[in-house]
Amino acid sequence: MSTYSDPTFTSYNATDATDYAEGRDSAYPPALYHEILAFSGASTPSSTQPTTLLDVGCGPGNSTKDLAPYFSKAVGIDPSPAMIAEAKTKGYKTRTGESVEFVVSGAEDCDAVEGLQEGSVDVLTSAMAAHWFDMPRFWKAAARVLKPGGVVALWTCASLYAHPSTPNATDVQRVLFKLERETLDPYELPGNRLSRDMYANLTLPWDVDHSLPFSPSSSSYMRKRWDKDGIPSAPNGEFLGGSEETTVTELQKGLGTASMVTRWREDPQNKNKEDVVVSAMRELREALGEGVEQFKVGGGTVLLLLRKEL
Repeated sequence: MSTYSDPTFTSYNATDATDYAEGRDSAYPPALYHEILAFSGASTPSSTQPTTLLDVGCGPGNSTKDLAPYFSKAVGIDPSPAMIAEAKTKGYKTRTGESVEFVVSGAEDCDAVEGLQEGSVDVLTSAMAAHWFDMPRFWKAAARVLKPGGVVALWTCASLYAHPSTPNATDVQRVLFKLERETLDPYELPGNRLSRDMYANLTLPWDVDHSLPFSPSSSSYMRKRWDKDGIPSAPNGEFLGGSEETTVTELQKGLGTASMVTRWREDPQNKNKEDVVVSAMRELREALGEGVEQFKVGGGTVLLLLRKEL
């Protein structure tokens, strides 16, 4: 079984997986799901098509649960046994009331998951995980497991931006960028950089093998990006799907699940230092100003949509 090129998540124990699920329990923006469902033809929960969802690199199933109600069958796979065990505790259901299936498997082996026949998947999704895949192997497996006309949807969110309405927004953003681009930069792996660069350099199927049944034509491939450089893209001045209200305490919990933070904490040379996230949140409170705990944040989002040829 293949695993991600980042060993952090695959080595998670049960407590790590629970903390990850709780730290990232927010749903992805409805506008993003709308794009996926519209491209694939499943526009409402009562739709009769498509029928089968495969969520690859599903972690504890946060995106799986949001999309499962649009499908009669849903399967989530992840190479981390702890993540899959956590997902199985949630009791997520499909539109027909069937339980979502969760299976330990690498993305590159998605065509070998028990119960999924060749050419059986209508929509294959991956939320903030494709940058850890062996993409040439993944695309070949995806081509086998997808139905003709089936859809692949890959997305990631990168960087954390303070909404322009945030008190002392420039100083707050400086703290956030310092954490991401200076303190944690030495702990960044190639996958982290792919995500931060908004999949600009992610390997696509036509980069692998021109015989794969995908095309870069405008009818078969779309790349959508929102909130570039922290500038809200919605007409109402909010980030994609609305800006998220958060507190410094909540943000600290979420940042603590980042793979780069995990690697910083595991580095022996940081053993006697103040925790990287605790330190950043102290600076953040100072930047926000006395008495300010709650503010709005967002992140840049990119979505790649590809349709397998008929």
